[in-house]
Formats: sequence, C-alpha cells, structure tokens
Amino acid sequence: MFKISPFKLTMYETCPQQYKFTYVDYIADEYKTPKPYLTMGAHVHNSLKDFYEQVAPADRTFEVLEQLLRKRWKENRQGFRNADDEREWGLKALQMLKLYVLKNDVTKNPVMLENYYDMEITEDIKVLGRIDRVDQDAEGLHVIDYKTGKFDPDEVSDDQLAIYAMIIHANQTIPVYKASYLYLATNQLYSIDISEDLYEPITEELIEKVEKIRVDRQYLPRISERCKHCDFIEICPKSTEAKTYLEQRRYVSVHP
Repeated sequence: MFKISPFKLTMYETCPQQYKFTYVDYIADEYKTPKPYLTMGAHVHNSLKDFYEQVAPADRTFEVLEQLLRKRWKENRQGFRNADDEREWGLKALQMLKLYVLKNDVTKNPVMLENYYDMEITEDIKVLGRIDRVDQDAEGLHVIDYKTGKFDPDEVSDDQLAIYAMIIHANQTIPVYKASYLYLATNQLYSIDISEDLYEPITEELIEKVEKIRVDRQYLPRISERCKHCDFIEICPKSTEAKTYLEQRRYVSVHP
C-alpha cells in the first residue's frame, strides 16, 4: 500500500531529492535539526487540542489556554538560539492564542479534532492527513487547518484543502461544504467551497502524482528559497549551487 499525504506531496513537488532522503532512504532522523518555528507551531496546535479536549466550554479563557501552552512548552524547548530567542517565539505563540480566544466562539465543540484520518483511493493507494479541526453547522461540516505562519497567496494550496475535505467525506456521513486555512497570527480565514463533484478530479490527480513518484528513479534536486531550511543541504548533490543561489538571494534582499 502506497501511503501519500498533502505533506509528502508538497515535499516531492518542492524537491524530489528531499523526498528521497526522507521517505526512500529514511535518513531524516539522522540529519533533522530542531527549528524554532516548528517547535512553536507544534505547541500552539497541541495547546488548542488540549483546550477543546480538556476544558469545559464555560471555562475556556485565554488564561486557561496560556497555562496549557506553558505546560506544553516545558515538554520541548529545542531549536531556540538562546533565552531571548525562545522568549520571542513564546510571545508570538501567546499573541496567536489570545487573538484566537478573542475572535472565535471557543464554547463551540468541534466534531473532529487533531487526529490522523485516511481513505483508500485505489486498492494500493491510501491518502492520509492530520486534520486540525472539523466544525458542524446548519450547512454541514467545515474542515479547518491551523496555520502559524504568515499568509502568502503564493503558498496557498487549494488542493490540500480539497484532499482534507475528501478524507473527512470518506469518514463521515454528513457532507463537507467548506474547507479553510485559519492563519492564527491574524485570525485570517482562507476558504474554498466543497462539493462532491470535486472529489473525482482530486482523486485522479492524486493517482497521477503517486504514479509520477513511483516511476521516479532520479529524484533530482530542485533549488529554491526553501533550500535555506533544508536539513539535507550539506549532503545534497546540488549543495554548492544551492548555497550560491541562497547567497545571491540574500545579497539582493540586502542591496535592493
């Protein structure tokens, strides 16, 4: 069974070589380094999960959510340069959560929350994803994916939202009518409408993408701005070219 997810697809499309190191050679644990934005993001997601699972609707306040974040933070403090850097990321997390409580109806209980769900699209392909939250209202189900990064229209993936909706559709009898990214730093919602006629083309597209990955024997590196965050840059066949590209980009940003 070939298992695919929006995360794996994005990695392959960003850089097939990074995909190979991670999912073919399985050397990610050897080279992976903690990153502050990932540590912060994980704590924000987990704190919101705890908030809904552990706290009664009437007791859901920012003060309670802050304590949940601080508890989670103690579990993992890796990736920060120093105490000041850690404090800066911690304040970002607190600001996100404070805005979340201020702008959203936190007394409403989600029908699904922070878990992995999957569906088989063929006899040997399974698509899976981690769904942050699913709400239900009079129109049906609303799939929500939290984002702790900044909104960038060039980075938005409607396909990822559609895949999440398709997975939930396969696991629920109530129809999905909307799927959204919720950008926590600004409480900005980016949404797409969902209808059942969307699922067939998405399934066909997934099958085509999986076949492309399956027949790839080269996994050629793809140099981009994302190379600066890649854990494998030192062992990448295009390491020198990637570093030159990043240095040129840095110079242009400093000397516009």
